[in-house]
Formats: sequence, structure tokens, C-alpha cells
Amino acid sequence: MTPIPQLFAQAENDWNFPRLCQDLASAKQQISGKSKQLTPLEITCLRGLLCGYSPSEIAAAINREVRGLRVDLSRGLYRYIEVLTNRPFNTLKDWREVADWLAKANYKHNLSTLNLQNNDSLIKIVDISLEGSANLCVIDLKVRNIGSQVAFLKNAQFLFHHVWVLKSWVLPEVQKYELAYPAAPAMSIQRSRPVLPSFDYQVTLPANFNFDIPLPLNFVKNNYLNTETEIIHLENIKISQCVSCNDVDRFTFTLFLPNSEQQLSSQEHSPYLIRTSYIYHFKLELIYDEDNKYIQSSDLIIFLEPKYPENIETREFLIESDSQLSNEMKKWSQQNLEFLTEIAKIKSVMSSSLNSLIKIAVR
Repeated sequence: MTPIPQLFAQAENDWNFPRLCQDLASAKQQISGKSKQLTPLEITCLRGLLCGYSPSEIAAAINREVRGLRVDLSRGLYRYIEVLTNRPFNTLKDWREVADWLAKANYKHNLSTLNLQNNDSLIKIVDISLEGSANLCVIDLKVRNIGSQVAFLKNAQFLFHHVWVLKSWVLPEVQKYELAYPAAPAMSIQRSRPVLPSFDYQVTLPANFNFDIPLPLNFVKNNYLNTETEIIHLENIKISQCVSCNDVDRFTFTLFLPNSEQQLSSQEHSPYLIRTSYIYHFKLELIYDEDNKYIQSSDLIIFLEPKYPENIETREFLIESDSQLSNEMKKWSQQNLEFLTEIAKIKSVMSSSLNSLIKIAVR
């Protein structure tokens, strides 16, 4: 797991954090009647709330039970903030109000003035696209440094929100065909100075726990379509990219399943070959410089599966309700349809393989 200070360190750049902690400790003393400092857990939660993380996301990041953490916040930190901001007791109900109340109390820095004074670096994501095939997804990332200092990108975090498992099957009459996956699209050449990828980072994504691959228990959630974008799993990748001031960079992440998943999936005593595919919904966060500044991408959703002999187009994901196929396959088809219909509603950048399936599902 990524160290907690790195996850929430941006709070110390955006806020007058030492003064805030000192004043909250005084508020805590007023409530308890004893001289007390904020605990490490309270400081971590405060950082997370100021960075815009919900209690559920903070609990997932620090491996705590979310209900217990909410109780701790309601009995402690929320009450200190009420005292500090001269609010009535038990009026802080929503975690989103924490940053708002403290900003109005003048604990937040003026970032534009700060950047100007510090002559700092400032990374922006210019463009992000998804290339490749169903078994190899390439995230093509273009960034720009609009600051006046060199920026050093040192970590990439994949912040997973959901994962869905799809089943497909190969009909007997097309099993004899073994079609190769199409090659990834060639990179287009720009009329201006071309910016070629400076490096490609290989990233192995976690797969379903049914295949005995190490995975946090709460990652798959039994395909539950959660409407909240909580972070249910973090993957941290060490990177090393240097972007000069007023300059650009381009690099890629190649995503694939573990080697132990690169094997044919089928069911014994079945006339059909059964295949398993995954859909991942996540954001990409880049952390840079010694003060752990960060920039986050828009939502990304990709379709990924092992390298099966047959192409994705020769398999069946959806069937008609009056089909003669088994009830189990009809159940898979209905589940696939529900997933794809819901995923189509999410505003995001999607891989071409996923877009193709969605077009079939919602036609």
C-alpha cells in the first residue's frame, strides 16, 4: 500500500497545515479540559478531508473499517472543527463541509500567489488516450509543465473505482478459427514537432480472485454496480519522468493481466469454450516533485482479457432470450447486458474494445 503521507501530502501545500493543527489541538483541549495534541490518525484524516477524500476513501487507503472511522470523526475531529469555526455543536454532518468551513476561516493558501512566489513547477494533463487491443491496453499520456521550474514525476497511482467480470463463449462452428488480435494503431505523425513516447511502463493489473491471484477482498464486490466513485483499490507504480519548465512530455503505460491469468479458461463437460474478461474503471494520478504535488486524470474504463486463440468478434457476449442455449448462458448474457448498459452511462474515456461491446449492447 502507498504510504499515507504521500497520499494526502497535498494538504500541506494547499493549507496552512501547522497552524491549523495547532489551533485544532487547542479546540480539542477546550472540549476535553486537558492539554492534548491531535493523534496521528486525526492528522491523517484531516489531510485526507482537505484533499477532497471521503471517509470511505480514507478508510480504504489506510486499511481501516469505514464505520469505525466515521464514528471516530464524529466524536473527535468534526467537534474540534465546530469549536474552531465557532459553529454550534453537532452541526458538522457532511465531510464535504470540512474544507469549506476551514477555507472560510482563512486556513487555505492562495495557490496562484503561492506558485508565483515559489516559482514552482505545475503539471497539466494535455491529453490521454487508450490504444492497443483487448489483451493489451496502452494508456498514451501527454503532459505539460506550465510552471517555471523543472518537474520530476516519480509515482503513478491507479485509483480503482469498480471492476466488472464478463463471461463469453465460443460456438462450436467457429472454434476452428484462430484469429490474431489486430495490432495496436500506429501513432499519427503531427505536422509540428512530433513528441514521441519517452518511456513505456509495464503494469500488471489485478484479476478476479477466482483465479487465485492475490487481490484485496473488497476489490471485485461481486460485480455490484456502485454509484459512488469511491477508491476500492490502489496500485502504485514508480516512474521517472523529467519535464522542463514550459515544456511537454509523452509516455505510456501498457496494461495487461498477470502471467497466471494468460491461460485458456473453459469448463469441463461443456460443448462451448467459456471465456472470462474484465472491465476496469479507474483514474490515473501522477505525483511529482519533493513536495508531492499531484494531478489526476479523468475517468478511464478499459476492457481487458487473456490472449485467447479466437478474436473478440468471434465470441458471444449477448444472446436472445428465446435462444436454445443453456439457462446459465442466458443468465451470463443478461448480466453482461446490464453491466454494459450501466457502464455506457459513465462519463469517461473508454477503450475501443469496450466501445465495440457497448455499441452491440445498446443498439
